[in-house]
Amino acid sequence: MQSFLTGRFILAFIFIGVVSAGVSALLFSPQVGFLNWITGFFAAMTPLRFFGVAVTILAAAGIGYVAARIGTDPIALGLVPVGSGYTYGRRLSINASTGKTELVSRTADDALDDIDSMVGLGPVKSEINKLLASLEVERRRREQNLSVSATSRHMVFTGPPGVGKTVVARALGDIYRSLGVLRKGHLIEADRSQLVGGYVGQTAMKTLEVCRSALDGVLFIDEAYSLAASEWKGDFGREAIETLLKYMEDHRDRLIVIVAGYPTEMHRFIASNPGLASRFTKTIDFPPYQVSELCEIFRSMATEQQYLLPIGFEQKLSPWIEQQRNDPQWGNARSMRTLLEKVREAHALRTSQDAEANLAEFHLADIEAAIRDS
Repeated sequence: MQSFLTGRFILAFIFIGVVSAGVSALLFSPQVGFLNWITGFFAAMTPLRFFGVAVTILAAAGIGYVAARIGTDPIALGLVPVGSGYTYGRRLSINASTGKTELVSRTADDALDDIDSMVGLGPVKSEINKLLASLEVERRRREQNLSVSATSRHMVFTGPPGVGKTVVARALGDIYRSLGVLRKGHLIEADRSQLVGGYVGQTAMKTLEVCRSALDGVLFIDEAYSLAASEWKGDFGREAIETLLKYMEDHRDRLIVIVAGYPTEMHRFIASNPGLASRFTKTIDFPPYQVSELCEIFRSMATEQQYLLPIGFEQKLSPWIEQQRNDPQWGNARSMRTLLEKVREAHALRTSQDAEANLAEFHLADIEAAIRDS
């Protein structure tokens, strides 16, 4: 019931009104009963009274709807100007990262701050700068009453795990919401297990449910190539693709889909279906992090958790990174976070019995112990 009423303010108001009437009848006329109370109410109804009740209900529903929209979507109502929270002309720093600021409600500038704070990813930041420039020009053309050509905003993110694809997708949703491209700009993450069912008809229902939850926002499908990976006729991955493509076509202005995965597999996936190739015309490649960048990411994570790293920690980490990055399970930034957790465990083991130990400082021995345990 909750999922059915979500977003349907008028129906929710009517439902609450009926329930309230029933409760009132039971409280004030328990001997009459709800049905008899309703019957008597309508029997005594005059045209003028009916008109008054109808106007009251519609007015209350309208007020409730506007109040809900103000709370959830002030941009669409014009209470917050389109572009509020975005500095026009701003571009990302390609060769440097800035300090990260934690925020609860993010504007476009906040989202760009998040991307700017990410280590490396120069090619990604360059592509986002192109998107920003295009959005700004579209806005200026509209202001000058010039035509704006329809543009596909669906994208392909290629790259290994742990290089920031999800972070960038979430930031793009915030940017598009602030600039009025999307009404909500929220991010819905999905993979094959959430889209594909086990019997005929289930896949379409699951895929539609995910698509509806992402409407007016961004749908991020990780390892999207798994939808087309099997040639077995009992596999329903292709049904999910066809359902997704139809939904994208029917709601082309209200949904942005980003599919992500390894480069080779994603190129093969897009080429497997003409509908995919015609809709996903923009590809952003996320390169693997370099060793020096991963050391900087490790430092940033430790600093964020209020830990100091010892001098020379890079010399301990670099050989381990060089060895581990050839493993198919290597997760780039995710692997660095996992290592940091092990360093914290080694640090806790070393300092727990020492009342004088510095609880905010890692030793090289902590890093060495974590590497041995990895």
